[in-house]
Amino acid sequence: MPEESIYQQNHSEEVNEIITAVPSWLLRRGITVVFFVILSIILLAAFIRYPDVVSTSLKINSLNAPKPVYAKRAGKLMELLLPENKKVELGAPLAFLESTGSHRDVLKLSAQLKLLREMVLSAKPLSLALLSPNSNLGELQAAYQNFYQEYVQYLSTQKGGYYQEKHIYLERDLESIKALKSQIVTQQKVQQKEYANIEQQYLSYQKLMAKNVISKNEFQEQENKYLSGKYPLQQTETALLNNTVAYATKEKEILDLENTISEQRAKFLQAINSVISETEVWINQYVVLAPVSGTLGYAGVIQQNQSVVVNQELFVINPGNTDFFGEIQIPQNNMGKIRIGQRTLIKMHSYPYEQFGMIRGNINYISDVAFKDSVFIAKVGFKTFENKDSRHKIALKNGMLGNAEIITEESSLLQRFYRNIIKELNGRE
Repeated sequence: MPEESIYQQNHSEEVNEIITAVPSWLLRRGITVVFFVILSIILLAAFIRYPDVVSTSLKINSLNAPKPVYAKRAGKLMELLLPENKKVELGAPLAFLESTGSHRDVLKLSAQLKLLREMVLSAKPLSLALLSPNSNLGELQAAYQNFYQEYVQYLSTQKGGYYQEKHIYLERDLESIKALKSQIVTQQKVQQKEYANIEQQYLSYQKLMAKNVISKNEFQEQENKYLSGKYPLQQTETALLNNTVAYATKEKEILDLENTISEQRAKFLQAINSVISETEVWINQYVVLAPVSGTLGYAGVIQQNQSVVVNQELFVINPGNTDFFGEIQIPQNNMGKIRIGQRTLIKMHSYPYEQFGMIRGNINYISDVAFKDSVFIAKVGFKTFENKDSRHKIALKNGMLGNAEIITEESSLLQRFYRNIIKELNGRE
Protein backbone atom coordinates (compact mmCIF):
# COMPACT_ATOMS: atom_id res chain seq x y z
CA MET A 1 0.00 0.00 0.00
CA PRO A 2 2.71 2.57 0.76
CA GLU A 3 4.49 1.74 -2.50
CA GLU A 4 1.27 2.37 -4.54
CA SER A 5 0.84 5.80 -2.88
CA ILE A 6 4.41 6.81 -3.69
CA TYR A 7 3.84 5.77 -7.33
CA GLN A 8 0.72 7.85 -7.72
CA GLN A 9 2.45 10.88 -6.22
CA ASN A 10 5.39 10.54 -8.61
CA HIS A 11 3.01 10.12 -11.53
CA SER A 12 1.07 13.28 -10.59
CA GLU A 13 4.19 15.40 -10.46
CA GLU A 14 5.17 14.31 -13.97
CA VAL A 15 1.72 15.12 -15.31
CA ASN A 16 1.76 18.51 -13.64
CA GLU A 17 5.09 19.33 -15.21
CA ILE A 18 3.72 18.49 -18.65
CA ILE A 19 0.53 20.47 -18.12
CA THR A 20 2.15 23.55 -16.63
CA ALA A 21 5.05 23.64 -19.00
CA VAL A 22 5.01 26.85 -21.15
CA PRO A 23 5.58 26.23 -24.86
CA SER A 24 8.87 27.59 -26.06
CA TRP A 25 7.28 29.39 -29.04
CA LEU A 26 4.96 31.22 -26.69
CA LEU A 27 7.88 32.45 -24.65
CA ARG A 28 9.64 33.61 -27.77
CA ARG A 29 6.63 35.28 -29.58
CA GLY A 30 4.06 35.95 -26.86
CA ILE A 31 4.98 39.57 -26.20
CA THR A 32 4.88 40.33 -29.93
CA VAL A 33 1.42 38.76 -30.30
CA VAL A 34 0.06 40.69 -27.33
CA PHE A 35 1.52 43.90 -28.74
CA PHE A 36 -0.10 43.36 -32.14
CA VAL A 37 -3.44 42.48 -30.56
CA ILE A 38 -3.42 45.68 -28.49
CA LEU A 39 -2.28 47.70 -31.51
CA SER A 40 -5.07 46.19 -33.63
CA ILE A 41 -7.64 47.12 -31.00
CA ILE A 42 -6.33 50.69 -30.90
CA LEU A 43 -6.36 50.96 -34.71
CA LEU A 44 -9.86 49.57 -34.92
CA ALA A 45 -10.98 51.99 -32.23
CA ALA A 46 -9.46 54.85 -34.24
CA PHE A 47 -11.08 53.82 -37.54
CA ILE A 48 -14.48 52.66 -36.37
CA ARG A 49 -16.67 55.78 -36.42
CA TYR A 50 -20.36 56.33 -35.83
CA PRO A 51 -22.44 59.47 -35.23
CA ASP A 52 -23.63 60.83 -31.93
CA VAL A 53 -27.40 60.94 -31.48
CA VAL A 54 -29.10 63.67 -29.47
CA SER A 55 -32.61 62.65 -28.46
CA THR A 56 -35.27 65.18 -27.57
CA SER A 57 -39.03 65.60 -27.64
CA LEU A 58 -40.81 67.03 -30.69
CA LYS A 59 -44.14 68.76 -31.23
CA ILE A 60 -45.86 69.07 -34.59
CA ASN A 61 -46.63 72.64 -35.62
CA SER A 62 -47.48 74.36 -38.87
CA LEU A 63 -46.99 77.68 -40.63
CA ASN A 64 -50.72 78.01 -41.16
CA ALA A 65 -52.00 76.21 -38.09
CA PRO A 66 -55.69 75.72 -37.29
CA LYS A 67 -57.02 78.84 -35.59
CA PRO A 68 -59.15 78.57 -32.44
CA VAL A 69 -62.17 80.87 -32.11
CA TYR A 70 -63.00 82.18 -28.64
CA ALA A 71 -66.05 83.76 -27.01
CA LYS A 72 -65.42 87.47 -26.39
CA ARG A 73 -67.97 87.71 -23.59
CA ALA A 74 -69.97 85.53 -21.23
CA GLY A 75 -73.57 84.65 -21.96
CA LYS A 76 -75.82 82.25 -23.82
CA LEU A 77 -75.00 80.91 -27.25
CA MET A 78 -78.21 82.05 -28.93
CA GLU A 79 -77.69 80.51 -32.38
CA LEU A 80 -75.19 78.31 -34.22
CA LEU A 81 -75.11 79.47 -37.84
CA LEU A 82 -73.03 76.77 -39.57
CA PRO A 83 -72.54 73.00 -39.14
CA GLU A 84 -69.21 71.28 -38.67
CA ASN A 85 -66.94 70.66 -41.68
CA LYS A 86 -68.49 73.64 -43.47
CA LYS A 87 -66.23 75.83 -45.57
CA VAL A 88 -66.16 79.37 -44.20
CA GLU A 89 -64.67 82.63 -45.42
CA LEU A 90 -62.72 85.19 -43.42
CA GLY A 91 -65.09 87.27 -41.28
CA ALA A 92 -68.09 84.96 -41.75
CA PRO A 93 -70.51 84.87 -38.76
CA LEU A 94 -70.37 81.53 -36.94
CA ALA A 95 -72.64 82.06 -33.92
CA PHE A 96 -74.63 84.69 -32.01
CA LEU A 97 -74.15 85.46 -28.32
CA GLU A 98 -76.94 86.75 -26.12
CA SER A 99 -77.87 90.43 -26.69
CA THR A 100 -80.89 92.75 -26.46
CA GLY A 101 -80.56 93.62 -30.14
CA SER A 102 -81.15 91.66 -33.32
CA HIS A 103 -77.85 90.29 -34.59
CA ARG A 104 -79.07 90.18 -38.17
CA ASP A 105 -80.31 93.77 -37.99
CA VAL A 106 -76.93 94.93 -36.69
CA LEU A 107 -75.04 92.97 -39.36
CA LYS A 108 -77.31 94.45 -42.04
CA LEU A 109 -76.82 97.93 -40.60
CA SER A 110 -73.05 97.45 -40.61
CA ALA A 111 -73.11 96.62 -44.33
CA GLN A 112 -75.39 99.60 -45.06
CA LEU A 113 -73.18 101.99 -43.11
CA LYS A 114 -70.07 100.91 -44.98
CA LEU A 115 -71.91 101.32 -48.28
CA LEU A 116 -73.01 104.81 -47.21
CA ARG A 117 -69.45 105.75 -46.38
CA GLU A 118 -68.24 104.62 -49.79
CA MET A 119 -71.01 106.60 -51.48
CA VAL A 120 -70.14 109.74 -49.53
CA LEU A 121 -66.45 109.42 -50.36
CA SER A 122 -67.26 108.95 -54.05
CA ALA A 123 -69.78 111.88 -53.99
CA LYS A 124 -72.76 109.73 -54.95
CA PRO A 125 -76.30 110.89 -54.03
CA LEU A 126 -77.88 109.47 -50.87
CA SER A 127 -81.44 108.98 -49.64
CA LEU A 128 -83.26 107.83 -46.51
CA ALA A 129 -84.25 104.63 -48.34
CA LEU A 130 -80.67 103.36 -48.06
CA LEU A 131 -81.20 102.59 -44.34
CA SER A 132 -83.63 99.96 -43.10
CA PRO A 133 -86.41 101.31 -40.84
CA ASN A 134 -87.56 99.72 -37.57
CA SER A 135 -84.31 97.92 -36.83
CA ASN A 136 -83.81 96.35 -33.39
CA LEU A 137 -80.31 97.54 -32.54
CA GLY A 138 -80.35 96.98 -28.79
CA GLU A 139 -77.23 98.44 -27.19
CA LEU A 140 -76.51 100.40 -30.38
CA GLN A 141 -79.81 102.29 -30.44
CA ALA A 142 -78.50 105.51 -28.83
CA ALA A 143 -75.45 105.65 -31.07
CA TYR A 144 -77.64 105.06 -34.12
CA GLN A 145 -80.01 107.90 -33.17
CA ASN A 146 -77.12 110.36 -32.96
CA PHE A 147 -75.90 109.20 -36.35
CA TYR A 148 -79.38 109.39 -37.87
CA GLN A 149 -79.73 113.07 -36.90
CA GLU A 150 -76.47 113.85 -38.68
CA TYR A 151 -77.65 111.78 -41.62
CA VAL A 152 -80.83 113.84 -41.99
CA GLN A 153 -78.78 117.04 -41.79
CA TYR A 154 -76.43 115.72 -44.45
CA LEU A 155 -79.32 114.80 -46.75
CA SER A 156 -80.26 118.51 -46.84
CA THR A 157 -76.95 119.08 -48.62
CA GLN A 158 -77.89 116.57 -51.34
CA LYS A 159 -79.81 117.23 -54.54
CA GLY A 160 -83.32 118.42 -53.69
CA GLY A 161 -82.31 119.35 -50.15
CA TYR A 162 -82.48 122.78 -48.55
CA TYR A 163 -78.83 123.69 -49.03
CA GLN A 164 -78.74 122.59 -52.67
CA GLU A 165 -81.96 124.46 -53.47
CA LYS A 166 -80.59 127.57 -51.79
CA HIS A 167 -77.39 127.18 -53.81
CA ILE A 168 -79.47 127.06 -57.00
CA TYR A 169 -81.32 130.26 -56.05
CA LEU A 170 -78.07 132.03 -55.26
CA GLU A 171 -76.66 131.00 -58.62
CA ARG A 172 -79.76 132.41 -60.29
CA ASP A 173 -79.32 135.65 -58.37
CA LEU A 174 -75.77 135.84 -59.66
CA GLU A 175 -76.99 135.39 -63.22
CA SER A 176 -79.59 138.14 -62.70
CA ILE A 177 -76.96 140.48 -61.29
CA LYS A 178 -74.76 139.76 -64.29
CA ALA A 179 -77.66 140.48 -66.67
CA LEU A 180 -78.48 143.70 -64.81
CA LYS A 181 -74.88 144.81 -65.08
CA SER A 182 -74.98 144.21 -68.82
CA GLN A 183 -78.05 146.44 -69.11
CA ILE A 184 -76.47 149.13 -66.97
CA VAL A 185 -73.35 149.11 -69.14
CA THR A 186 -75.50 149.42 -72.29
CA GLN A 187 -77.43 152.28 -70.73
CA GLN A 188 -74.17 153.92 -69.71
CA LYS A 189 -72.93 153.87 -73.30
CA VAL A 190 -76.11 155.61 -74.51
CA GLN A 191 -75.83 158.19 -71.76
CA GLN A 192 -72.20 158.81 -72.62
CA LYS A 193 -73.16 159.55 -76.24
CA GLU A 194 -75.94 161.91 -75.11
CA TYR A 195 -73.56 163.63 -72.76
CA ALA A 196 -70.98 163.99 -75.54
CA ASN A 197 -73.57 165.72 -77.73
CA ILE A 198 -74.65 168.04 -74.91
CA GLU A 199 -71.04 168.84 -74.17
CA GLN A 200 -70.41 169.66 -77.84
CA GLN A 201 -73.39 172.03 -77.86
CA TYR A 202 -72.23 173.60 -74.63
CA LEU A 203 -68.78 174.30 -76.10
CA SER A 204 -70.42 175.89 -79.15
CA TYR A 205 -72.54 178.11 -76.93
CA GLN A 206 -69.43 179.12 -75.02
CA LYS A 207 -67.86 180.37 -78.22
CA LEU A 208 -71.03 182.25 -79.20
CA MET A 209 -71.26 183.78 -75.76
CA ALA A 210 -67.68 184.93 -76.00
CA LYS A 211 -68.59 186.72 -79.26
CA ASN A 212 -71.80 188.14 -77.72
CA VAL A 213 -73.84 186.42 -80.40
CA ILE A 214 -76.32 184.99 -77.87
CA SER A 215 -77.76 186.34 -74.72
CA LYS A 216 -76.64 185.31 -71.28
CA ASN A 217 -79.98 183.65 -70.57
CA GLU A 218 -79.65 181.40 -73.60
CA PHE A 219 -76.14 180.43 -72.50
CA GLN A 220 -77.30 179.65 -68.97
CA GLU A 221 -80.06 177.43 -70.29
CA GLN A 222 -77.51 175.47 -72.32
CA GLU A 223 -75.16 175.31 -69.34
CA ASN A 224 -77.97 173.84 -67.21
CA LYS A 225 -78.56 171.19 -69.88
CA TYR A 226 -74.85 170.40 -69.81
CA LEU A 227 -74.77 170.02 -66.02
CA SER A 228 -77.97 167.98 -66.04
CA GLY A 229 -76.39 165.61 -68.59
CA LYS A 230 -73.74 164.55 -66.01
CA TYR A 231 -76.32 163.35 -63.50
CA PRO A 232 -77.53 160.22 -65.39
CA LEU A 233 -73.88 159.14 -65.83
CA GLN A 234 -73.24 159.51 -62.13
CA GLN A 235 -76.36 157.50 -61.35
CA THR A 236 -75.24 154.78 -63.76
CA GLU A 237 -71.80 154.59 -62.15
CA THR A 238 -73.50 154.29 -58.75
CA ALA A 239 -75.69 151.50 -60.14
CA LEU A 240 -72.59 149.69 -61.42
CA LEU A 241 -70.96 149.97 -57.99
CA ASN A 242 -74.12 148.66 -56.33
CA ASN A 243 -74.25 145.83 -58.86
CA THR A 244 -70.64 144.88 -58.09
CA VAL A 245 -71.35 144.93 -54.35
CA ALA A 246 -74.46 142.80 -54.83
CA TYR A 247 -72.51 140.32 -56.95
CA ALA A 248 -69.76 140.03 -54.32
CA THR A 249 -72.38 139.59 -51.59
CA LYS A 250 -74.02 136.73 -53.47
CA GLU A 251 -70.64 135.12 -54.08
CA LYS A 252 -69.92 135.34 -50.36
CA GLU A 253 -73.28 133.74 -49.60
CA ILE A 254 -72.49 130.92 -52.02
CA LEU A 255 -69.04 130.50 -50.45
CA ASP A 256 -70.58 130.37 -46.97
CA LEU A 257 -73.15 127.88 -48.19
CA GLU A 258 -70.50 125.65 -49.78
CA ASN A 259 -68.49 125.84 -46.57
CA THR A 260 -71.59 124.80 -44.61
CA ILE A 261 -72.08 121.88 -47.00
CA SER A 262 -68.42 120.85 -46.55
CA GLU A 263 -68.78 121.07 -42.77
CA GLN A 264 -71.94 118.97 -42.89
CA ARG A 265 -70.12 116.39 -45.02
CA ALA A 266 -67.20 116.29 -42.57
CA LYS A 267 -69.55 115.99 -39.59
CA PHE A 268 -71.47 113.22 -41.32
CA LEU A 269 -68.29 111.32 -42.15
CA GLN A 270 -67.22 111.64 -38.54
CA ALA A 271 -70.64 110.43 -37.38
CA ILE A 272 -70.68 107.49 -39.79
CA ASN A 273 -67.13 106.46 -38.84
CA SER A 274 -68.09 106.65 -35.18
CA VAL A 275 -71.20 104.52 -35.56
CA ILE A 276 -69.31 102.03 -37.76
CA SER A 277 -66.66 101.70 -35.04
CA GLU A 278 -69.31 101.15 -32.37
CA THR A 279 -71.09 98.65 -34.61
CA GLU A 280 -67.88 96.71 -35.18
CA VAL A 281 -67.21 96.65 -31.43
CA TRP A 282 -70.74 95.30 -30.89
CA ILE A 283 -70.30 92.67 -33.59
CA ASN A 284 -66.94 91.66 -32.15
CA GLN A 285 -68.60 91.15 -28.77
CA TYR A 286 -71.88 89.48 -29.72
CA VAL A 287 -71.14 87.77 -33.06
CA VAL A 288 -68.53 85.00 -33.30
CA LEU A 289 -66.60 85.59 -36.54
CA ALA A 290 -64.22 83.40 -38.52
CA PRO A 291 -60.63 84.70 -38.13
CA VAL A 292 -59.47 82.90 -41.32
CA SER A 293 -60.90 81.04 -44.27
CA GLY A 294 -61.03 77.27 -43.96
CA THR A 295 -63.03 74.32 -42.66
CA LEU A 296 -65.12 74.80 -39.52
CA GLY A 297 -64.84 72.44 -36.56
CA TYR A 298 -66.52 72.52 -33.14
CA ALA A 299 -64.29 72.65 -30.05
CA GLY A 300 -66.02 69.91 -28.10
CA VAL A 301 -69.74 69.78 -27.40
CA ILE A 302 -71.19 73.10 -28.56
CA GLN A 303 -74.96 73.57 -28.74
CA GLN A 304 -77.60 76.29 -28.88
CA ASN A 305 -78.59 78.03 -25.60
CA GLN A 306 -75.38 76.79 -24.00
CA SER A 307 -73.83 79.20 -21.49
CA VAL A 308 -70.26 80.17 -22.30
CA VAL A 309 -67.59 82.13 -20.45
CA VAL A 310 -65.12 84.73 -21.65
CA ASN A 311 -62.30 83.27 -23.78
CA GLN A 312 -63.96 79.86 -23.98
CA GLU A 313 -62.87 78.05 -27.13
CA LEU A 314 -65.92 77.49 -29.33
CA PHE A 315 -64.63 76.58 -32.79
CA VAL A 316 -61.46 75.63 -34.65
CA ILE A 317 -60.91 76.61 -38.27
CA ASN A 318 -58.45 74.59 -40.33
CA PRO A 319 -57.12 76.63 -43.28
CA GLY A 320 -56.40 73.39 -45.15
CA ASN A 321 -53.07 74.42 -46.70
CA THR A 322 -51.06 73.32 -43.64
CA ASP A 323 -47.28 73.12 -44.00
CA PHE A 324 -46.14 71.03 -41.02
CA PHE A 325 -42.79 71.22 -39.28
CA GLY A 326 -41.36 69.87 -36.03
CA GLU A 327 -40.57 72.08 -33.06
CA ILE A 328 -37.93 70.74 -30.68
CA GLN A 329 -36.26 72.02 -27.53
CA ILE A 330 -32.48 71.77 -27.22
CA PRO A 331 -30.96 71.86 -23.71
CA GLN A 332 -27.76 73.84 -23.26
CA ASN A 333 -25.63 70.74 -22.60
CA ASN A 334 -26.31 69.58 -26.18
CA MET A 335 -26.48 72.97 -27.89
CA GLY A 336 -22.91 72.84 -29.20
CA LYS A 337 -23.54 69.59 -31.06
CA ILE A 338 -26.54 70.82 -33.04
CA ARG A 339 -26.05 72.42 -36.47
CA ILE A 340 -28.44 73.57 -39.18
CA GLY A 341 -28.81 70.89 -41.85
CA GLN A 342 -28.22 67.89 -39.56
CA ARG A 343 -30.31 64.81 -40.25
CA THR A 344 -33.14 64.02 -37.86
CA LEU A 345 -35.23 60.90 -37.35
CA ILE A 346 -38.75 61.52 -36.06
CA LYS A 347 -40.77 58.81 -34.33
CA MET A 348 -44.35 59.84 -33.60
CA HIS A 349 -46.09 58.72 -30.42
CA SER A 350 -49.35 58.29 -32.34
CA TYR A 351 -47.65 56.07 -34.93
CA PRO A 352 -45.19 53.58 -33.31
CA TYR A 353 -42.28 53.39 -35.71
CA GLU A 354 -42.05 49.58 -35.44
CA GLN A 355 -45.49 49.38 -37.05
CA PHE A 356 -45.89 52.58 -39.09
CA GLY A 357 -42.35 53.76 -39.78
CA MET A 358 -40.70 57.11 -39.20
CA ILE A 359 -40.11 60.52 -40.74
CA ARG A 360 -36.74 61.80 -41.95
CA GLY A 361 -35.95 65.49 -41.84
CA ASN A 362 -33.32 68.16 -41.31
CA ILE A 363 -32.71 70.95 -38.83
CA ASN A 364 -33.52 74.19 -40.69
CA TYR A 365 -33.64 76.75 -37.88
CA ILE A 366 -32.07 77.27 -34.45
CA SER A 367 -33.08 80.20 -32.26
CA ASP A 368 -30.39 82.70 -31.31
CA VAL A 369 -31.94 83.46 -27.94
CA ALA A 370 -32.74 80.93 -25.24
CA PHE A 371 -36.37 80.30 -24.44
CA LYS A 372 -37.48 79.49 -20.88
CA ASP A 373 -35.20 77.46 -18.60
CA SER A 374 -32.21 78.12 -20.88
CA VAL A 375 -33.68 75.98 -23.66
CA PHE A 376 -33.17 76.81 -27.35
CA ILE A 377 -35.87 76.21 -29.94
CA ALA A 378 -35.14 74.51 -33.26
CA LYS A 379 -37.31 73.63 -36.25
CA VAL A 380 -37.20 70.40 -38.22
CA GLY A 381 -38.30 70.32 -41.83
CA PHE A 382 -39.77 67.01 -43.01
CA LYS A 383 -38.30 65.40 -46.14
CA THR A 384 -39.51 61.81 -46.46
CA PHE A 385 -42.16 59.68 -44.76
CA GLU A 386 -40.95 56.08 -44.47
CA ASN A 387 -44.34 54.40 -44.17
CA LYS A 388 -44.20 50.68 -43.42
CA ASP A 389 -47.91 50.22 -44.01
CA SER A 390 -49.08 51.68 -47.33
CA ARG A 391 -52.72 51.43 -46.22
CA HIS A 392 -52.17 53.31 -42.95
CA LYS A 393 -49.79 56.15 -43.66
CA ILE A 394 -48.52 58.66 -41.13
CA ALA A 395 -50.94 61.62 -41.12
CA LEU A 396 -49.72 64.61 -39.18
CA LYS A 397 -51.95 66.93 -37.17
CA ASN A 398 -51.15 70.08 -35.33
CA GLY A 399 -50.12 69.41 -31.72
CA MET A 400 -48.97 65.80 -32.16
CA LEU A 401 -45.98 64.71 -30.06
CA GLY A 402 -43.02 62.50 -30.86
CA ASN A 403 -39.31 61.87 -30.34
CA ALA A 404 -36.57 63.37 -32.48
CA GLU A 405 -33.14 61.79 -32.85
CA ILE A 406 -30.67 64.35 -34.18
CA ILE A 407 -27.69 62.76 -35.90
CA THR A 408 -24.67 64.89 -35.07
CA GLU A 409 -21.04 64.64 -36.32
CA GLU A 410 -19.31 61.24 -36.28
CA SER A 411 -16.65 60.32 -33.69
CA SER A 412 -14.32 57.30 -33.44
CA LEU A 413 -14.27 54.86 -30.51
CA LEU A 414 -10.83 56.14 -29.60
CA GLN A 415 -12.07 59.75 -29.47
CA ARG A 416 -14.97 58.74 -27.26
CA PHE A 417 -12.64 56.78 -24.93
CA TYR A 418 -10.30 59.77 -24.71
CA ARG A 419 -13.18 62.16 -23.98
CA ASN A 420 -14.47 59.90 -21.21
CA ILE A 421 -11.03 59.79 -19.60
CA ILE A 422 -10.77 63.60 -19.72
CA LYS A 423 -14.29 63.87 -18.32
CA GLU A 424 -13.45 61.52 -15.42
CA LEU A 425 -10.23 63.36 -14.64
CA ASN A 426 -12.00 66.72 -14.67
CA GLY A 427 -14.73 65.28 -12.49
CA ARG A 428 -12.24 64.16 -9.84
CA GLU A 429 -10.63 67.57 -9.74
